[in-house]
Parts: sequence; C-alpha cells; structure tokens
Amino acid sequence: MDVCSVCTLVETKTSTRVCTTCGKETFYLPNCSHQNCGFAMRHSPFLSGYSRTKRFKGMVESLFWPTPSNPDTPMLTYFTGKKINSLEDVIHTITTAPLKDKRFVSIHLFARIFDPQYTEPTHGDLHQMLKRMVFQFQRIESCFERIFINEPFINYTFLIKHLLTKLGFTSYLPFVKKLKCPKRKKRYIEMLNILTCGD
Repeated sequence: MDVCSVCTLVETKTSTRVCTTCGKETFYLPNCSHQNCGFAMRHSPFLSGYSRTKRFKGMVESLFWPTPSNPDTPMLTYFTGKKINSLEDVIHTITTAPLKDKRFVSIHLFARIFDPQYTEPTHGDLHQMLKRMVFQFQRIESCFERIFINEPFINYTFLIKHLLTKLGFTSYLPFVKKLKCPKRKKRYIEMLNILTCGD
C-alpha cells in the first residue's frame, strides 16, 4: 500500500482505510486471514465434503422413487422416438446412447416412462426400505474404513444389488445396472466376506 511515511490510517464503514495526513484511500478486507478466508474455512456450517452415504442414498432414492431430474434431460430426449418394447430395449438404448452421462442410475425412471410392459415393483414402506438400506451401507462403510485403508471403495451399484438381495427387496434388481467385469465382482465379494458386518 503506497502511503506517506507519516500516515495515520482510519478505517471506514465501507471497507476502506483513509490516511489522515495525505488523504489517500485504499480498499481492504477487514478481519481477513488464512484461517477465515479461502480453503481454511472449515468452521463454515454451509461447507460439506464428499459423503459416500449421501451419494448412496441418492442412488437408492432414484431407484425407489423414479422421477425426472435435470441431469436426466439429455437421455429423456434421446429416448424420444425410439422403439421400446421391453426393459431389455431400455437398457440397450442407454448402453448405446452417444452421451457422456448415460444415467444408468435412472433405469427405473426410463422403464417406467418408455417400457410398455412396465409393472411397478412390489414393495412395502419405501421410506423404511431406504432407511434399512442406508443403515446397512453405513455399517459396511465403517468396517471398510478400518480394514481396507488404502483401497478404493466398493462399487455403489454392486452394493445396491447386494443389499437389495440381502434385505429381500429383489423386485428392484432388474432396474439396477449389472456389473460386467467378473474380476471386480469377485474382488467385491471377497471384501464383503471379510467385512463381517456386510454379510
């Protein structure tokens, strides 16, 4: 800040400082430090990091309550005019779509809208089903973090299929993307066998 050598600075209410000797006015940020500005603002109640539970819950909600959202728009547009006769046609259309985000998480939504053979899965209280799914997921995540410290987390889609089967919600399985790689499936099964809380 270029001010005279004998300046006396007075702070104003508009985030400036005025030199009482030369009259020069400069802008400044009051109470700004590395701790309360920039990336060190961990105290802010509005900041939140990545949450596995939040992502998992969102995926299950899309499965249980298949309603359109903005990210689904390009795929919904792509489906328009396509000849769809079955769930297999829905999945094939998603797989072959020239879109970066194919929205496999919304298979149930697309089937509900475009599949003429669609029937609603049998279910009980969906909110209780979601609660049980999330609870089981959190147990798996907690055990995983203690045992597999330096390994990538288990595929979310694989866990959804695993928990749907475990909890008896199998009518939703057709609307979950199938994991094709046998090596990955084998590794995830091995991990779940080690995680006794996930059995």
